[in-house]
Amino acid sequence: MPFHYSTVHRLRRACLILLLLTACWGAHRSLQAETGERVQLPMAPDKPVSGLYLDIDTRWIDGSGYRPVRVTVATANGLPAPADRRVNVTLQPQYYNFNSRNPFPAVTRELMLSQGKAAETHTLLVPQQFLWYTLQVETREDGRKLKELSSDSTSVMTMFTNGYYTEAYPATIVFHRNAPKRDDRAGWVLEQANRRDAGEEVDEIPDLRVFFNEQTLPTNQQLTSQLSGSPNQAVSALTFLTRTDFLPLSDMPVAWQGLSSADLIVLERVDLETVFHKFPERFAVLHQWLMAGGNLLVWNAGQDGSDVVDHLLSPNADSRPPAWKQVSSDSVDLRNLGIFEQFRGPRNRFANAIAGNYVPLAVRQGKLVETDEGINGKATNVGTPLKMAHRQEGFGKIVVIEEDPFPGTTGSWQRIFATFQGDRLAWFQRHGMSRLRENLGFWEFLIPGVGVAPVTTFELLITLFVILIGPVNYFVLRSIGRLNFLIVTVPVGALMVTAVLMSYAVLSDGLSTKSRVRTVTLLDQTSGHGASWSRQAYYAGLASTSGLKYPLDAAVYEYEQYPLTEHTGEKRMTWGDDQILQGGYFRSRVTQQFLAIRPFETAHHLAFTAREGQVSVQNKLGTKISQLLLLDDKGIQYFANDILPDADKQLSTVTTEQISEFRRTINEKNLGIPEGFDRRSYVRRSSNRTNYYVQSASMPEIYQMDPSFNQALMEREIQNQMARSFQALGPRSYIAIVEHFPESPLGMKTAKGEKSIEVVMGRW
Repeated sequence: MPFHYSTVHRLRRACLILLLLTACWGAHRSLQAETGERVQLPMAPDKPVSGLYLDIDTRWIDGSGYRPVRVTVATANGLPAPADRRVNVTLQPQYYNFNSRNPFPAVTRELMLSQGKAAETHTLLVPQQFLWYTLQVETREDGRKLKELSSDSTSVMTMFTNGYYTEAYPATIVFHRNAPKRDDRAGWVLEQANRRDAGEEVDEIPDLRVFFNEQTLPTNQQLTSQLSGSPNQAVSALTFLTRTDFLPLSDMPVAWQGLSSADLIVLERVDLETVFHKFPERFAVLHQWLMAGGNLLVWNAGQDGSDVVDHLLSPNADSRPPAWKQVSSDSVDLRNLGIFEQFRGPRNRFANAIAGNYVPLAVRQGKLVETDEGINGKATNVGTPLKMAHRQEGFGKIVVIEEDPFPGTTGSWQRIFATFQGDRLAWFQRHGMSRLRENLGFWEFLIPGVGVAPVTTFELLITLFVILIGPVNYFVLRSIGRLNFLIVTVPVGALMVTAVLMSYAVLSDGLSTKSRVRTVTLLDQTSGHGASWSRQAYYAGLASTSGLKYPLDAAVYEYEQYPLTEHTGEKRMTWGDDQILQGGYFRSRVTQQFLAIRPFETAHHLAFTAREGQVSVQNKLGTKISQLLLLDDKGIQYFANDILPDADKQLSTVTTEQISEFRRTINEKNLGIPEGFDRRSYVRRSSNRTNYYVQSASMPEIYQMDPSFNQALMEREIQNQMARSFQALGPRSYIAIVEHFPESPLGMKTAKGEKSIEVVMGRW
């Protein structure tokens, strides 16, 4: 559709302004969506004494999870390296408000520049939970610090972050075949404007303007002017959307944790097929992220889109993916929007606090216009109904849309989000924890019998101390005429009682490490794919300096009561053969909790046979099964218990008592506050102990609800099974309580406490 002169003029002017801004920021900074910058070492006037250059690219979306930092090691002369060079690079993000008590970990990995190569790029996964202001870099080779390749403080703060942060609005990445590279965006926007002005064909991309407006966190930055113009011009608005990105297919990370900060990924069907065929390693990464709990939107999929997605995710002809649920967008219940419905209601306290400027937008006759649709909450205008299908994949969810949903309307996008469900798109609800706010659920997962003050012993000893050091001591010394010895016996007695109390506390807890583990594993035996979610608590009488060791393909989130203000000493993470957490991550005589998530592919399974009306099982799960409930292909439920690894056992038809026993076992291991414990005593009431930049004015969800681990995806799976008498997965499925499934990640192999439980839910 042709544009009026005024529209073209405004488009050109906006592009020129963006290019001027880019020039002002420096040649190395580009028009970008994410936060972060590129850091190049050595910086002038330093010379590359070591013969190496480092290029550190920290650009990525903001969000709780891991940030994939791309580090390039290159020779200074541009020639191939004559021999292998190995350097240890340590990155530690910082934020100026934390001063010396930095809650962000120092992350180290050995990087190699191979012989015969002039440059080599590696990805360093760095946990992120809040805005990065500066980055500390330390580079060592053979134990020697390379000063010119190190920096105490390098700015990586983006101009338009505004200090707003959230775990409620979905951090989103749209991957598309025609998306420009990060460094080419400003020039690409201008080139597209010139080509359109000349009547030439422009690169085809989806019209993301309404989607951006609905998906992003509303702040005091007006988006309407940034999104005006053509769909290609909307890429310039990404500068203000720190939790949104538009990337080419080749920019998909090489490890699934690199996507862990994304709540929603959007792909056209043709692009999903392209990734599958041309970038199989990255497709595997996308699948792992989905299995671990991600949300994937596949659009323009056609009538056979569901079948195509099934084939791509499970090429094995014997695989049996879950059934799809068909739905039309005009029949979606907007109550499933959850927390999103509250954010844009007429009495939104967050918008009032920051003068939020959310304005519903629509594309009419090719022009972006403001509307009053949905400005008071729910949007009634559905637009053209969309044919959708959705199902789970592991802990994740896929929504497939037959048609092209872009640009869409406020109403259509609200219904697409509601199909995913708002409490799945919100990171803090999906994970049942916050990396920014207080987690009172910390006290629901203590290790029974350890780390508890010896109150009864203290009361007994202090009573004896008062009696002995007071009247008994006085009368004894007076009887022997040595009252002047009181100045010795009183402090000595106090020291002895204190020593006894300390010794008792140490001996009662011991010097070893105790743990409590609560794990849910979903396993699809027909494809061999699965994922584990594991909440873990560790208490060490004397913490090992080797720390906690997790698999390289696990995402590990520390579950803290006060994530940003709980100063526990420097945290250190090292990537090598394992993912090692040391320092402030694992301390003596302190209960520390983690949520570990790991997708996997495995041959472990249960083998079932039915013969002459009898059903038997062979345990190939690699662990002892305490209790097993099985549904056969006819929906008949069977039971067995105490099945050793590799053992065979005949199943019996389940009884009501056996189901009750299974339910009782799970309930006994449930989350809960210890008897007599008042967690309100541990709530911080002083405002000066709350970080200023994470207070209510910066986060919309703080007005709505607190994090609760009962909302976590793993807890929802247990709740769903309990509500449906352990038949939630339907025929040809099972649920088993096991000792320890080999694929579920543990930070340390140690004796598990009495409240530990591991559950495997499988389909066969």
